[in-house]
Amino acid sequence: MSGRTGGDRRRAAAVTRRASGALPDLGREEADEPAEDWSGFADPAVLGVALVTAAYLGVFLEATDVVGGTARTAAAVSVAGVAGAVLARVVTERTAVRLTAVLLAAALAGYYFAVPASRRALFSVEAVAIDVVSLLTGLSVLRLALADVWILAVAPAPTFLVAYLAGRGRHVGATAVAGGTLGFLVCTGDAGGLAALVGVVGAALAAGFATLSTPDALRAHGDRLTAVLAAMILVSATVTVLPAGAAQPWGADRGPTLESSLGGGDEVEVIGATRLSPQVRYEIESPVASNWHVAAYDTYTGDGWVRSGGGSTLDGSLDGPPGEATTVNATLTARTESTALPAPWQAVDVRGAGASTAQVDERGTLRLGAALRPGEATTVESRVLDAEPAELRNASTEYDPAIEDRYTQLPESTPDRVGERTEAIVEAAGAENPYDRAAAIERYLIEEYDYSLGVEKPEGDVADAFLFEMDAGYCTYFATTMVAMLRSQGIPAQFATGYAEGERVGEDRYVVRGQDAHAWVKVYFPEHGWVEFDPTPASERDEARSERLAEARETGEADVDTEETEPAAEPGEPTPTPEPEADSETDAEADAPEANGSNGTDGDGTGDATGIDASITEEGFSQERLVQNGTPARGDGPGADEGGDGGLPLPSREAVAYWLFVVTVAVVGARRLGLTERARRAVRVRAPWGRGEPVADAKRAFDDLEGLLARRYRERRPGETPRAYLDALPLRDGDERARAVGETYERAAYAGSVTREEADEARRTVRRLALERTPLIGRLFDRG
Repeated sequence: MSGRTGGDRRRAAAVTRRASGALPDLGREEADEPAEDWSGFADPAVLGVALVTAAYLGVFLEATDVVGGTARTAAAVSVAGVAGAVLARVVTERTAVRLTAVLLAAALAGYYFAVPASRRALFSVEAVAIDVVSLLTGLSVLRLALADVWILAVAPAPTFLVAYLAGRGRHVGATAVAGGTLGFLVCTGDAGGLAALVGVVGAALAAGFATLSTPDALRAHGDRLTAVLAAMILVSATVTVLPAGAAQPWGADRGPTLESSLGGGDEVEVIGATRLSPQVRYEIESPVASNWHVAAYDTYTGDGWVRSGGGSTLDGSLDGPPGEATTVNATLTARTESTALPAPWQAVDVRGAGASTAQVDERGTLRLGAALRPGEATTVESRVLDAEPAELRNASTEYDPAIEDRYTQLPESTPDRVGERTEAIVEAAGAENPYDRAAAIERYLIEEYDYSLGVEKPEGDVADAFLFEMDAGYCTYFATTMVAMLRSQGIPAQFATGYAEGERVGEDRYVVRGQDAHAWVKVYFPEHGWVEFDPTPASERDEARSERLAEARETGEADVDTEETEPAAEPGEPTPTPEPEADSETDAEADAPEANGSNGTDGDGTGDATGIDASITEEGFSQERLVQNGTPARGDGPGADEGGDGGLPLPSREAVAYWLFVVTVAVVGARRLGLTERARRAVRVRAPWGRGEPVADAKRAFDDLEGLLARRYRERRPGETPRAYLDALPLRDGDERARAVGETYERAAYAGSVTREEADEARRTVRRLALERTPLIGRLFDRG
């Protein structure tokens, strides 16, 4: 039995390629030996690995630019990468994986003990599990406590393993590790479309070069490689236009509303042009008029805001501001489903509908755990600060370190000219204390910039661009810029969102619409608390809102008025009634009164939400599937078909790019590791297949038998005859089935003659062995 089958030739070729380092094989014992050199870094496939690695490291470093620690994170991943490359020559793969696990566990333990004890007390198995699930479903890493320390703990581990695998020539494995890390960041929402696409390109390059490095690669794998590369090119070319296709109605007057752009829950993205939504959200009865506070954000990312930390169940009344305050009870009646509690700052307690589900976050903001239904009312007790300007001017500047650190944060990449311009403004105003500085900045923005809903989102840092490159904007821009300017002077400030006063319909009654969504600034004064400043030009903002409401009434949009606000009909004219069908953009919004309830800024533009879910989030703004680079993704609630583009929501470009990446790695990785061949053989050996020539069928039967034996025992070694192979295995004494298949193979391979019946019997025997659950288990073989 000295002939060689196709399987013999494949095994011999694989051994040759493994010897040359061209075909790493993780399934062999040799793979668990240290590498002798760094030849893995000389392989062109390492370029693809480097691209995927650069993609996820870029996301990590972009996050540290926001929260700090870029230099130490870069140093840590550099050391980890060098260590991985060096150890590729020293330790086995099994040891490297264990080292990675130990490194990650130790780093996370360090992170745990770095978290303040007050927060650490909240850690539990359940809480950690919820956080993990939240991260995988869109919770940004920027929201984690001590996000900079968490990144420092996590980033080095995958980098070490990627460098180690690349050094050993395991490029597909290295790409899988780097891609998995990038995929995690896509799931958290921190990796944008560019990072995802770079990952796809890198994975394709790594897979392509790794495949082409094998003999006869184009002939053996060219079809699969071509398909993968074609898919990559197609998606790369079209992914950037997908959101502008069916997902985004055409027309300059369409797009996200101001309310929706501010209603992203724990994150707010500064967008470009926006619209106003005139639907009524609340009726509020309050003895004081104010901005109705809904949420506050502490972390500025350069193009938006993130609210870090978590919340807890409200257990008794909050203390309220430390200074003198007046107790105010405001009763709000929801006109759409809402978990928000818009009320004068600072809300300290809730009574009425939903009160038992009230929660409080780390900034003292209250919200409901279960939404109020339309018509339900609840009462919010607030402690409104009573502080005269003279008191605030004389307030201490000895800030609590925790407050100062959290609320003076700016991205490390913030241009110095922001602080320089701010310093010049406050010096020109002769402002010598935080209150006068805040007032000077507020006055400067109101006087020097116009109000406009039709702005284009700038590139780079929003505050810097607004100060130096723009001459108009809406409340999101004004408030963001003022907070950044204050923080550049070391003054703690927050970005706050909610609703403006709305339409006054009685001595203490107000009707609040989606177009009243607003953003403003809160500045911290020791011994007093958080004080509101509003840098958005009020008269221009109110004019835009009045025009939008008049337009909505004229076109008969639904739910823009209550009985108290319904305008009287002119003599001889019927009272306008809403159209029954949504035939236009405004009609569609009218049919979806909740479609716009999102967080808004100054009354700046919140128009009818395109493709926005009607329910209101805990932030008080509509829950939508929304903003991908400032364009709305189609929702599935009322109004989702606005523009006549009905259908299911399209995936974001990040999701498309990432899943293309996953498919690329899965297809090529499965091919490289022999998984596709094993799967094909597993199906073939267990299912009847078409008959061919008896000699060919007999050879194929033995090839399938050999695969079963390899999984149970070992592969046939190069040069080992089929008979010697079967004799060497610890087969059960007296069982002749496997040997009978071997004898049929011998006659077919060496005599060239075998009967149809003998070939069919060999096939049936192998199929019966495969169907005995695990290959050749118990009843057929023992391990001796």
